[in-house]
Amino acid sequence: MTALSTPTAPGPRPAPTPSELDAILREGTLRTVFQPVHEAATGRPVALEAYVRGPADSGLSTPAHLFRAAAVAGRVAELDLAAHRTALRDATSLGLAAPWTLFLNSSLEGLPPAGAPGLDAPGLDAPGVPVVVDVHARSLLTHPGAGLRLARRARAAGWGVALDGVGADLGVLALLPVLRPDVVKLDLRLLARRTAEEVATVSALVGAHAARTGARVLAQSVEDAGDHARAVALGADLVQGWAVARAARPEDVLTALPVPTTGPLPVTTTDRPTPADRLAAAARPAGADAAEQALTHLRLRARHEPDPTVLVSLGGAGARRHAADLGPVAVRAHRDLDGHGLAVLSARTASVVLARPGAGSGERTLVVSHDPDLVADLVEDVLTGERPPHRPEPPAPARTVDLTDLVADALEGDRRTGTGTGLLLVGVDGTCRRGGRDAVVRRMRRAVRSVDRWLPLAPDLFAVLLTGLPRAGSEGVVERVADALLMAVEIAVDDHPSMSVSIGASLAPQRALTGAEAHRQALAALETARGAGGHCARIWPV
Repeated sequence: MTALSTPTAPGPRPAPTPSELDAILREGTLRTVFQPVHEAATGRPVALEAYVRGPADSGLSTPAHLFRAAAVAGRVAELDLAAHRTALRDATSLGLAAPWTLFLNSSLEGLPPAGAPGLDAPGLDAPGVPVVVDVHARSLLTHPGAGLRLARRARAAGWGVALDGVGADLGVLALLPVLRPDVVKLDLRLLARRTAEEVATVSALVGAHAARTGARVLAQSVEDAGDHARAVALGADLVQGWAVARAARPEDVLTALPVPTTGPLPVTTTDRPTPADRLAAAARPAGADAAEQALTHLRLRARHEPDPTVLVSLGGAGARRHAADLGPVAVRAHRDLDGHGLAVLSARTASVVLARPGAGSGERTLVVSHDPDLVADLVEDVLTGERPPHRPEPPAPARTVDLTDLVADALEGDRRTGTGTGLLLVGVDGTCRRGGRDAVVRRMRRAVRSVDRWLPLAPDLFAVLLTGLPRAGSEGVVERVADALLMAVEIAVDDHPSMSVSIGASLAPQRALTGAEAHRQALAALETARGAGGHCARIWPV
């Protein structure tokens, strides 16, 4: 559980020791402080936010020290879980119940993988009190899949979701329809660094989300009367900060506050048909020209979209070309949708174009939708999917030895003439219709220069050996050959969207001194490329 530290008087602090974190987690000596959240209109308390602290006499008393030590030790998830348990234990022991609402922070960096103990772990129940877990805006943009998985886990546990820290990067507003937060927290300190026009955009988009979904808007960092006025002008329902109430020990907070007179903050749930069902219902037969025109329309709309926008590549060379025209793609699909397309998502509008293979050979279907719920659900489904790591079958030992010897012989010959040797390893993965793999391989084979050697190593692995490369500019030659291979398969990948082509490269003597070293580098680069996911990944060895 991440935390907001309250200012304290400067003074000496004991340096933490490596064993302190272990002792804190083992002995359960974390502390909780609660900060009230008030209604902006009435000034009455409605919720408490829990912040974690270490033992007061330790070198890990502040949240910054705690989480830094946990990150170094690789125990952020364990600390997060312990902080949640401590906060819920303290809330339960004090009899905290509805109509109070309890806010908990969470660290995406410590989010455990699917199936591991998380928000459904023992000790994380809070009988009688609604719980809302925070997803920080900065972390959501950096790790959108993890943020959305955390939201799913929270809702599965019966908890609500808050988007915390809005103001640093306005791009996060495009993910409002996907995260569907019950509470949006505006950080007045961060918004103070934005232009007046940007603040107006935030107010409008967050307000529209609240009006559409019933979400509450909370203004953080309310430190004086001026901040309170700004919070009201932004449309905040709730306020939090030193001008409202300071964080204190649980027993001190609850004895000083009246019981809320309004009900707990709403916690929403979603129960809609799956994106796959709705995509199937919306699919229509279409040719390649129609898909290309639809992608062109989507690109033009995205280019002129005035609101913060997120682009989600759903795979396929055609969609990637259109996305490239719009700048870097914000997030990419984590799993194959058996098609290719592009989604454009803003806080107020959403569109998707998705082309997929049809039932017959050469046939395809096309989905063009501007349904914001469908697009939001599709983006969430794509980003929260986890692609299993690829573990390619290693080449047969005889082939490995042969290739190493071939590279070594080529390198020796190039040393005598003052030229260089390049090695490309090409992996072809995925499934396709009968004959599709052979067609892709033939396209790549024809793209190789006549002076280069094409070497089949296994059904899904091929090598290209380049010799006689000029020392000046040899890396560029290898790059151009790799680009030619990728261009040769782009059309084929569109026809077979479940297929993925990856390339790993090495270059001697600039990057490797021996044939064996060049072979190892190219294999490592290919493995990294395959692990990165997506079509046509190419990575040089580091």
